[in-house]
Amino acid sequence: MKLRISMFYLFLYIGMGSFMPFMSLFLNERGYDGATIGIILAAGSLTGIAAQPIFGLINDAARDYRTLLKVSSFLSAIVAFGFIFSHAFIPMMITAIVFSFLNTPAGTIVDAITVENGPKFGFTFGQVRLWGALGFAFITVIAGYVYSAIGYHYSFLAFSFFAIIMFLLMFTFPKLERAKRPEVLGKEVLGALFTNWHFGLFLGITLLISGSVTMNFSYLPIYFQKLNYPVDLVGWNFTIAAVVEIPLFWLSAKLIRRIGLFPMLILGIFAYAIKYIVMGFAPPVGVVLSLQALDGLAFAFYFSSAVEIVNLMAPKHAKATAQTLFAAAGGIAGIVGNVVGGLIVDQQGPQYLFLLMGGIVLLGTLLFIFFPGKRKYQLVINDTNGTEDTSMSH
Repeated sequence: MKLRISMFYLFLYIGMGSFMPFMSLFLNERGYDGATIGIILAAGSLTGIAAQPIFGLINDAARDYRTLLKVSSFLSAIVAFGFIFSHAFIPMMITAIVFSFLNTPAGTIVDAITVENGPKFGFTFGQVRLWGALGFAFITVIAGYVYSAIGYHYSFLAFSFFAIIMFLLMFTFPKLERAKRPEVLGKEVLGALFTNWHFGLFLGITLLISGSVTMNFSYLPIYFQKLNYPVDLVGWNFTIAAVVEIPLFWLSAKLIRRIGLFPMLILGIFAYAIKYIVMGFAPPVGVVLSLQALDGLAFAFYFSSAVEIVNLMAPKHAKATAQTLFAAAGGIAGIVGNVVGGLIVDQQGPQYLFLLMGGIVLLGTLLFIFFPGKRKYQLVINDTNGTEDTSMSH
């Protein structure tokens, strides 16, 4: 079972890496300006957010989780061709919306199945999710060279190929018990979360960070194009970041134990700020590529600590809901970031966009440095001797 899930993650993220980092270049190749690109990307993101609870309910009602994953993989492979044949704005928007709706379940459902069933089969989430990161790192560096030579529309052919592999792989999976139904977003649960004003403040600050991170992911290829850097090197940006984050995610528990949750969070966000500000001055392309190591460090530090902080802030009966709200906040920030980023690229250029992103993230860093009551959010980690070690924010 471990091998099957590992291979599913591998092909899932190879498929995603084959087109996602190059989506803005594909749309630019089709003649869309920055503002329109932002609208199309935002529409896809919004659809993905809306689709998650719908497919969560379907998955809860389904007798066999494999059916939904088969449908998602197969139909996504077909709908991806819509991008190739769409040129006008309306067909492109419809394709982006339908594709995002159908493609959403794959990652979320397999994550839930892995977390629920991993212990029974003797593996952890990290052990199999690692293959996804490796697949993403592998494909992005190759795809950057290939698409710059033959055209970015071929990225959707690549995605469809790997989606069909996922579809076929599903036939080898055994029937498993479904993941447990998550907590319902009721008044009682939401009230318990938002009466803790620390949680609301934390979400508010992370909105600033997530919006900037999304703008970086969406408009980094346009940054390369407009500043006349070799566009075939775009894939290396994402590969370098992914390669750096893999070992740091693996080491995250030890790092949290050593320095604490909030210090680790602050270091990660500050790394984002440095990267964005330096890129705003259009340094040589070698420096830009080197800065992507900061992106990998930032994501690993920020995400691994933020998830734990959200978990500690939430009451016992609302922890899953808190994580859902945290993820949703990031998605909403991404939608705003895509739209605003497209407008800024058109009006002021990519350098101004990255300087602005750096300033926003630097503000987020300062807000977390002075975050009230951060000392009380500490993580208890079991060490190798079975005793408990307390990681505390300083």
